[in-house]
Amino acid sequence: MIDNQSAPARRRPGAVALLEQLRIALRRQRISAAALAKSAGVGEATARRWLNGQGLTLDRLDQLCGIAGIDIRDLIDAAEAELAAQFTLRQERILAADRALAFLFFSILNGWQKEDFMREFGLSAARVEAHLARLVRLGLVDVSASGRARALTARAVRWRRGGPLAAAFENNIKQLYLSMDFSAPDARYVSDVVKLTEAGRARVHALFEDLRRDIHRIAEQDRKAQFEHHQWSAFIMLVRPMDTGEVALGFKQARMA
Repeated sequence: MIDNQSAPARRRPGAVALLEQLRIALRRQRISAAALAKSAGVGEATARRWLNGQGLTLDRLDQLCGIAGIDIRDLIDAAEAELAAQFTLRQERILAADRALAFLFFSILNGWQKEDFMREFGLSAARVEAHLARLVRLGLVDVSASGRARALTARAVRWRRGGPLAAAFENNIKQLYLSMDFSAPDARYVSDVVKLTEAGRARVHALFEDLRRDIHRIAEQDRKAQFEHHQWSAFIMLVRPMDTGEVALGFKQARMA
């Protein structure tokens, strides 16, 4: 069977997570290092080096995934599931108290790097690095030897209902959404009213999470394609019971007229 060898300490957490998920997939399929080497047409020592991340190119990783009956996206999704799905209370308190720090974290979560902030907001390298150091101490971000930042939470990380970040959203960010002109030419929105049970609303919320992941993928594709005219774009999805009392009153008044 495939040994669960630990990766070298200097390897980035993202690479370690992908390799670990690959080893898990191979063990699940009962594919030994010898069997993997035979299928890949290489020696067993080479296969073991690949599984430890040594000399493993993207094409070779794709080949090993094929042998395990998965693809690279499966590895990414599995590695993502292992990341923290919720902030700690301490993390929430600190992010809620420092808007700049919170903005930096959520932007890194969506692929931004130090240079992007320096260019976009005219910030000095020292100031951005100081904020990054705080995020590292909080356990929210890892910075590689080359200076590349990576969030240590799941992309769809959650905050607590009624917690510090929820309160910060309620008191600050929500007003930005409500003050927007929904009739503006660049505003795209949909709205509808249906009857749902609590279970139905929970299913709709799950669809919101799926859509949010798709939106993040679109943003990542836009960024990698280096399209021009990027703009910060806001979206909010909401489902909740609706008080139809005023609508019913309107019908009653219309009948009386």
